[in-house]
Amino acid sequence: PANATTPSCPSGTTPGQSCSFGCASGYAGGGTLSCTSSGVWAQNGSCAALSCGIPVAPANATTPSCPSGTTPGQSCSFGCASGYAGGGMLRCTSSGVWAQNGSCAAVPVSCGIPVAPANATTPSCPSGTTPGQSC
Repeated sequence: PANATTPSCPSGTTPGQSCSFGCASGYAGGGTLSCTSSGVWAQNGSCAALSCGIPVAPANATTPSCPSGTTPGQSCSFGCASGYAGGGMLRCTSSGVWAQNGSCAAVPVSCGIPVAPANATTPSCPSGTTPGQSC
């Protein structure tokens, strides 16, 4: 059958005998082949392409840019949400699940050294001041 592995059949099969088949990588299913009384093989079952479905965005990432109906071997990219850096790829594996390569990490925020307001003295602040600190 299409996308199947080689069936395991005894040699010299006669009517009434059957054998099974599995599916190639990237496909799911399987079934049996039965030798009919007229000497032809009847197939019961099939192999269907796996789909990883719609991927979920990794933590702190934007929605991945992926084709619909993704099948094993296809990949898509993702970027990072505001305040995060990095990015990466998602790949649909032969077992029908998404594998992630890359991530999004928080970008450190610094307010820098403040400028003194008009008619004020220079503030005494540590360099690299972070949000929430005051001086």
